[in-house]
Amino acid sequence: MPITDSPCPQCGHPQATRTQGMSLIAECAHCGWMVATTNPAHPFHDRTPYTVRARPQGITRATAIARLSATLGTGVHAARAILDQDSPVAENVYAFEVIRLHKLLWPQGLSLQVTPEFPWELDDSL
Repeated sequence: MPITDSPCPQCGHPQATRTQGMSLIAECAHCGWMVATTNPAHPFHDRTPYTVRARPQGITRATAIARLSATLGTGVHAARAILDQDSPVAENVYAFEVIRLHKLLWPQGLSLQVTPEFPWELDDSL
């Protein structure tokens, strides 16, 4: 755990911080004092509007169209148009929605192209 510059308010020893989900926790190993607050460095608080496009990864075009259609709940024609015209699957969405789309599309063999550059990890940790 990283040590903060802020001393423990209880005993004056250094505090260590860690994140847990959407919380930032500071605690003192010396006396056990602890406080939790909102973690400002969590994707939930990212209000950047993102544009998301789907990219087939290791699957045929026909499979990509079928899976995109099923996952997004669109017709085959609409899914084909999204891929053929390089249209976004989502526009002006926040980071948490990008992460949700990744969790839906990645298992289907579709990766995301996100603009502007997406600063968060697209994995299962969130």
